[in-house]
Amino acid sequence: MSEQGMKRLEKLYISKIRNRIGEINERFIWANATPVTDFAVSQTMAHLPIGAAKKLRYRIAKDGLRWGKPWSTAWFRIRTRVPAAFKGEMVALRFLPDGECIIFRDGKPVQGLDRNRGEYILFDRAGGGERLELYVEAGANAAFGDYAQRLARQPELVVLNREVWDAFWDLSALYGMIDPTETRNWLGTKVFHSLSEDDTRRARIIFALNKAVDLFNYGNPSNAELRSQAGEVRKALQPVYDCGATASAQTIACFGHAHIDVAWLWPLAETMRKCGRTFSNVLELMDRYPEFKFVQSQPQLYEYTRRLYPALYNRIRQKVKAGQWVPTGAMWVEPDCNVTSGESLVRQILFGTRFFKEDFNYEVTDLWIPDVFGYSAALPQILQRSGIECFLTQKISWSQFSHFPYHAFHWEGIDGTRVLTHFPPVDDYNSQLDAAQMITAANDYREKDRCSIQAVPFGFGDGGGGPNRPMLERMRRYRNLEGMPKLEPMTVKEFFKRLRKESSDLPKWTGELYLEMHRGTYTTQAYNKKFNRQAELLLRDAEMLSALGSAYGRSYDQKTLNAAWKLVLLNQFHDIIPGSSIDEVYADSYRQYNEIFSKGRAVKNSAVASLAAKIDTRGDGLPVLVLNSLSWERSDTVTFKSNRVRKGTSYVAVDVDGRESPVQLCSDGRASFRGRIPSIGYSVFHVRAGKADTPAIAATVQGMENDLVRVDFDALGRVRGIFDKKEQREVLERGKSGNRFMLFEDKMATCGPAWDMEIYYNDKLLITDGKLLSAKVIERGAVRSVVRFTRSISKSTIVQDVVLTAGSARVDFVTTVEWGDEIDVLLKVAFPVNVRADKARYEIQFGNVERPTHWNRPQDFGMFEVPAQRWADLAEGDYGVALLNDCKYGHDIRDNVMRLTLLRAPKSPGKNADVNKTHQFTYAILPHAGIYTNGVVREGYELNVPATAKVVNAKGGRLPARMSCMSISGGNIVIETVKKAEDDNGLIVRMYEAHGCRGRHEFVTNLPVKRVFETNLMEKEEKRLVMKNGKLVLEFKPFQIVTVKLKM
Repeated sequence: MSEQGMKRLEKLYISKIRNRIGEINERFIWANATPVTDFAVSQTMAHLPIGAAKKLRYRIAKDGLRWGKPWSTAWFRIRTRVPAAFKGEMVALRFLPDGECIIFRDGKPVQGLDRNRGEYILFDRAGGGERLELYVEAGANAAFGDYAQRLARQPELVVLNREVWDAFWDLSALYGMIDPTETRNWLGTKVFHSLSEDDTRRARIIFALNKAVDLFNYGNPSNAELRSQAGEVRKALQPVYDCGATASAQTIACFGHAHIDVAWLWPLAETMRKCGRTFSNVLELMDRYPEFKFVQSQPQLYEYTRRLYPALYNRIRQKVKAGQWVPTGAMWVEPDCNVTSGESLVRQILFGTRFFKEDFNYEVTDLWIPDVFGYSAALPQILQRSGIECFLTQKISWSQFSHFPYHAFHWEGIDGTRVLTHFPPVDDYNSQLDAAQMITAANDYREKDRCSIQAVPFGFGDGGGGPNRPMLERMRRYRNLEGMPKLEPMTVKEFFKRLRKESSDLPKWTGELYLEMHRGTYTTQAYNKKFNRQAELLLRDAEMLSALGSAYGRSYDQKTLNAAWKLVLLNQFHDIIPGSSIDEVYADSYRQYNEIFSKGRAVKNSAVASLAAKIDTRGDGLPVLVLNSLSWERSDTVTFKSNRVRKGTSYVAVDVDGRESPVQLCSDGRASFRGRIPSIGYSVFHVRAGKADTPAIAATVQGMENDLVRVDFDALGRVRGIFDKKEQREVLERGKSGNRFMLFEDKMATCGPAWDMEIYYNDKLLITDGKLLSAKVIERGAVRSVVRFTRSISKSTIVQDVVLTAGSARVDFVTTVEWGDEIDVLLKVAFPVNVRADKARYEIQFGNVERPTHWNRPQDFGMFEVPAQRWADLAEGDYGVALLNDCKYGHDIRDNVMRLTLLRAPKSPGKNADVNKTHQFTYAILPHAGIYTNGVVREGYELNVPATAKVVNAKGGRLPARMSCMSISGGNIVIETVKKAEDDNGLIVRMYEAHGCRGRHEFVTNLPVKRVFETNLMEKEEKRLVMKNGKLVLEFKPFQIVTVKLKM
């Protein structure tokens, strides 16, 4: 026979084997199906505990029942009796009510039901005649938020032919090794292959399977016959299973896992129920497969489970003690790592690891965030200084243009810190342990020349569910089998311990792990991102002021602050803050941000009032207490509100040294002046009638000018030029205008509109600038001048105040956009600057990174949109321009054009993401001499962290009228956080080096400090430091984070 004929014959036999295995599954595993006759239903929109559900009014349900409004619940009551004929058998309930379900037995949750598991084992060995009453809670949604009306099938009691089940999986596992069907990953970018056609092992498996499937009688065999035949099948296949894996076969560490998105295509309330369904599944499997190990991240999910399913939570605790259930992941949730601030990432780990230690006495040493949309170069240092030794993800495999070169490597961050990192070569966190997946993962492992072990997370995820019995049956059979890698159940900690032994020759990757996908998530759901920035900064101020107050006898409201922080951390989940969830999620999120703001403002206001009560505010005029939470003395604009500052009267603000500054009444009714406020401290100013000899800042609709810059506008309201008077240099490119609004078509996203903006958005510029409706000067004063431009663009209106303040080269663009019913468009603002550089700087958490401004290589144009925190900077050797923002994250700088992404209008999955809303934000242009180290970092903070001003009563006090509580020398060190320690009354002070420089710096405080310790980020004391007369010398490496604890 020809080779072609042989291949056709082989395909024919493979088809026969596949069909026979399918028939065994359909006909022989489950037997004696007996319908349940007492089957009733009650529907509700409420989420009820089992006790309340039992009291509902039930009506008879029939096979084929249609049920369920979106997000509603059906409770099914099943009453039945096990047939006497089932005595001695393994008996199960088979029920397919559609939707996502959980079974309650004797009032306790026992197992979930969904499209991946339709049976629940009632008795391993029934006595016959047992009476049962079960309740099934069914959510009217599928795992991925499908809202279609559900169809319930009649429940049945069935007998499991265990011997046939075992024979089926012996056959199925081997068939997976020779299955010629091409399968791909979710993106379609990776093809999984079984054993190659010319592999001897494959030929022998086909031969053995063909013989084995013929041992069953496919007529109408009795259960006894089937069990006997199953034994013969297993015996026939035993020689195949006796062939162990080759000596060089890789070990694949198998982690059972359920990637439960805290919110996504369902609201938080549904996530809580997903925990019950998923975790009950896992616990039931653990009892049946004692070798099975399951890892679960995200303490937020554990907290939900503890509250809603206490019995389930107690079982989880028992399995943690037994070593089967393993807490993992370190962070409170699996957060976005682009938008989230550095301090928030620290708190994610602080709250996460403390929860696992306190609730389970388990110390997590790994970071597990497999589905996050890029990883900041600040993370290695944050991890190492938090006691986290290793990191696992797979998301970078989704990149569009370039392929990441490693699977196991040392990841080096901006400060030089390294962390052992693994990307599972299966490129998935929802593996089902199929043979083709495992064979392909082993073949694709880029470090297989030096590493004998890799990892695979398995289990249904995203919407939850977790592992099921088929996965565990495969794992059992692939533990030591020729032709397969060796699948071994283990924990993440065990895996990394083994990988570390082989890590000495692993490659190194330096810098960020940028994901070439999901770039729209830097911008989508703009309100949510703004709330996050505001919440982070509010809690920063509230903690700092409370901490300073505690040094003077005020109690520190740690409970309230920590509760607010937990809500912030929750909303940083990687499908909430990126904007990739449904509208219901953001309704929940907005309510929670309001709660954060209420808590944070209450604590901050109380702390300010407590400090104010101790400060000497006596003097001539209205006392205004101004507090500065930044770690340098700032000369800045102070804004306050008082009905004692009226139109028609000139006022001055006088500081403690008698210096006078003019007070200007602003267009919004508030008053402002410019003053100097000490580092992490305060100053009292007295506002009184008087006139300072200070000219107004020039302002017309053609231009504005102060001592440092001149801004010119053209007839269309664009910025025609910005002239730096100090450096005698034009900021914008000659002949080009800046502050240009650009509206692009934003369609045909790879994964979905909320996630992705594609590189070809640039090809279709719909509108530039829009139509200028009006231009007018609304303020002209000695403190600031403001020119307002109103324009329309598409279906939207932009009202923008261009603000120039005294003593500052920064030009602020205070913007309000009435974003209309836009669809699939993207709004950017552009500044073509008079600077030439092939790299630009972008602020990230605790530092900054360089990225190319050209598109030379795939990895360069893959970064056509990038995230940044407060600023991006383009600089030549002696001059640069920074683009600052107060709540925007998406940037692109190509050649000399700096652009900031302002708004998007995706319609999925949230149908009303940003449209038909009023958006308020500020961005700014800052020209400067030299590079970003010349004031850009501080200006970014000052734009985002205004001084706090409060009108107070005149009175005596034990604290002076001006005081700096803390400071640190050098312009490159930022004190980011001052807070009470979690475990004692010490104060935690966290600072970082912001310019990439090495040096010694003097920290100074006037607080009554007795002892000082350096700690890690988790506040663990590492060494005692020497402080003399309130001064402490600290060594900093480039971008190093240093944390100290002050004990009073």
